[in-house]
Amino acid sequence: MSESGMTERATMPLVGWMRPDRLPADWRGERLIARILLGAAIAVLFVLFLLPPIMMALAAFRVGNLAGQGDWSIGPFLETLGRASTWRVALNSIILSAASSLGALAMGTFLAWVSVRTTTPLRRLITPAMAVILVMPSLFYGLGWYLVVNGNAAPVNILLRSLFGITGSPLGSGWPIMLVVVIGYVIPVGYLFMVGPMARMDAALDDAARMSGASRTAAFFTVTLPLLRPTMFGVFVLMTSYGFSAFELPLLFGIQADIHVFSTAVYTTLTGQDAIPNYAGASTLSLILMALVIGLVVVRSFVLGSRRYSTITGKGFRPEPKDYGRIQWAFLAVFVIAVCWAGIIPLAQMIIGSFQPLFGLSLGFTTANYEAVLSERRTASTIMLTLVLAASGGFLAASVALVMSHMATRGGQFLRFVAAVVSWAPVAIPGILLGLALITAYLPVPGLRSLIGTPFMLLIGFIVVVTPIATRAIEGGVLQISPELEESARISGASKVVTFFTVVVPLVLPSFLAGWFIAGIGVAGNLSLPVLLSSPTMQTVAVQAYDAYRQGYATQAAALFLLLMLAVAVVGGIAWGLAFIITFLVKRAQRTRIDRVMTSTGREKHA
Repeated sequence: MSESGMTERATMPLVGWMRPDRLPADWRGERLIARILLGAAIAVLFVLFLLPPIMMALAAFRVGNLAGQGDWSIGPFLETLGRASTWRVALNSIILSAASSLGALAMGTFLAWVSVRTTTPLRRLITPAMAVILVMPSLFYGLGWYLVVNGNAAPVNILLRSLFGITGSPLGSGWPIMLVVVIGYVIPVGYLFMVGPMARMDAALDDAARMSGASRTAAFFTVTLPLLRPTMFGVFVLMTSYGFSAFELPLLFGIQADIHVFSTAVYTTLTGQDAIPNYAGASTLSLILMALVIGLVVVRSFVLGSRRYSTITGKGFRPEPKDYGRIQWAFLAVFVIAVCWAGIIPLAQMIIGSFQPLFGLSLGFTTANYEAVLSERRTASTIMLTLVLAASGGFLAASVALVMSHMATRGGQFLRFVAAVVSWAPVAIPGILLGLALITAYLPVPGLRSLIGTPFMLLIGFIVVVTPIATRAIEGGVLQISPELEESARISGASKVVTFFTVVVPLVLPSFLAGWFIAGIGVAGNLSLPVLLSSPTMQTVAVQAYDAYRQGYATQAAALFLLLMLAVAVVGGIAWGLAFIITFLVKRAQRTRIDRVMTSTGREKHA
């Protein structure tokens, strides 16, 4: 065929073709629906996550009986900034957050290395042990350690008295015990954040350092840690940001020694002996906290945002563990100490204390505490309310986190900004002040005013508090989904909504369930939010247990918390069983459908 003929045939399909001025009707409708859904989602996110912080910030510049409802004035703001106690609180918060995050990250990184890179005995139990410890509510954990170190009959004080003749509770409060307790509580967080990146590193890099003459210790500090430095820095910033809002543990171990952090300072400011609580002062403290958290996020984005860190590997990739000889028994000892420190000691203390008439006294064991707790009419309703709030709040928070993570991954710069703000804004607000911010934000709105004093207000607050936690658990799963999968579904004719529910949701389901569970546990053990929003007729288990502890009934508080943990375990077991059955039925239905399609296709070919 001649060249002119080939050119003519190639241009024939283009004859009469014109670029359409408008999109097809079905595409226009889909874009309109998508824009409406996006606008509604942004409006809901604004009401839930941005309106309360904005109203809280404005409350720092107003005076009156209720924050945000008085006259404008900069006086309370300047007065709070001028107090030496304000900057002492800021310094205490920075020390506690940075020191606890650094200690927990160091221990977590070491345990992750032991789990992945060594043949230490029982190393395969590290991950499940850390996951189990992670679900322990902070108030439950804190009360367990409080009973270990406080009181004449506390085990630590008995040991000190018998060995050194020291009386009282010298380790009952103050910086040493507070740092020990807080570091122990966040060790599982540091481990679970670091074990994934550690497992994805190629052991051949360490082998290359060893072949070059480096010792195993030198290879660890010159190869492994530098490669993990970006991840460690990001995790450190994240843990420090959350540490600024810590409430339960500083409340138990800091106030008695006159050590206040942001959350406890806000709590004492709002619940002090003054006739009128200082709302403007509390809001000013939270503004300082917000500035610190924003500064950390900016530093993290500046350091890591424009960089990509990769470990280049090929077919030889192998995360094979190495035998380090007898020193691995020392590694095992560190693991055992960490498990006892972060879980076994407080859990055992709570279990033993719940069966004692008076904690620590050798009066035998009894079930009177459980009988007293179960005999109260409000116990059943309190546990049921806590479970409902934990299940529904965890699910809604995980759903919001999934949508935001998808928006940040697939959307433009504006959507990424919205997702980042929504994800980090609640971190800067202590739960104790978030309740006040919700009341201040919703009180002027007629439709939302009726929610105040109801379980729905608690549910909204819990969603705001635990959504950042759920986001950290889910966003990694969303990032692992290739955009090509969604593009293939779109090319096949599926809409964005159908693609999201048929492609994204099934692939990210394990991360979603993990985020749901972690967020639900966070709701069940949270004290900082319901301590302000709850009422005598509407309390969660955390509030009722804290009230029992303050009234001197620590053994009954332990019994109540153990009943909650038992109920959570039962509900979690039932949910896991149902999820397993549903997954099995769905896979079976899919296989049946595929078999039918293949059978019908074979018949057509035969015909």
